[in-house]
Amino acid sequence: MTTLGLDLSHAFARLIMPRRCPSLRLIQVGCGGIGGMLALHTARLARESQRRYDSVEVFFIDPDTVEEKNLRRQNFCHAEIGHNKAETLAYRLNAAWGLNITAIPKRFTPDLIPSAGRDILTILLGCVDNAAARKQLHRAIQRESHHDASPVWWLDGGNGTVQGQILLGNTVSSELLNSSFVLEGICKNLPSPAMLHPELLIPKPDEQLPRKRSCAELALLDPQSLTINSIIASHMSDYLLRLILTGDLRRFATYIDMTTGSVRSLSCTPEQIQQALTHQPAQSRKQSLVD
Repeated sequence: MTTLGLDLSHAFARLIMPRRCPSLRLIQVGCGGIGGMLALHTARLARESQRRYDSVEVFFIDPDTVEEKNLRRQNFCHAEIGHNKAETLAYRLNAAWGLNITAIPKRFTPDLIPSAGRDILTILLGCVDNAAARKQLHRAIQRESHHDASPVWWLDGGNGTVQGQILLGNTVSSELLNSSFVLEGICKNLPSPAMLHPELLIPKPDEQLPRKRSCAELALLDPQSLTINSIIASHMSDYLLRLILTGDLRRFATYIDMTTGSVRSLSCTPEQIQQALTHQPAQSRKQSLVD
């Protein structure tokens, strides 16, 4: 609802309510720029979630190793150069907090993780830098999209030099989206991030080169803000907190521009979801897939 140019949709936003499950599974895909910063939040929220869920599993997935040029803006130190990123972060956080994070030094595919079933709330934390990886995350959502109130959600974060976005969804089914708001004040289903922004699944020119440049090489060619990764990770962690613990999440997309200092979120209303599916915010078109 808008009055005299003022957007009041947040006042009418519905609560996003995932399927109630006794167990929780957090799968962080990508442990580089955003992922390295998010890992600390993922671990902390997993530890806190042990009070609420019967069991909590955490997976870190990334095939890449730490390079010296990563140290400029990723969450690694000199002693970790040459080690796999997922294993490095898992080892560090397991040792610090007595957790049991599983590291998988491979590229993510939906088959990499055992089937979640209907009793495990599964959150895919997408911190990747290319269309191919996002296609795999989208496939994981597609696989569960025939279920109403699917327990598998995709929380995606991406950024360019000074802009970024956070997107949340759990279905690609138009039929299920049409029934998302049958319960008063509640939203059961949200469109996959790739439905909101199909361009996320289209390879950028640098991804089609014979040898794809690494995130670090791209950063040297087009330097990113040293704070944008941590800012996106912080917003992602707040989404995750509200989704799995406090139960008060009422937004499904957030767009950030560090040049202007602006943060714009889309509230969880039928109108804003429909608008997002048909008219993508112009600001988001500036984003790049560099992680």
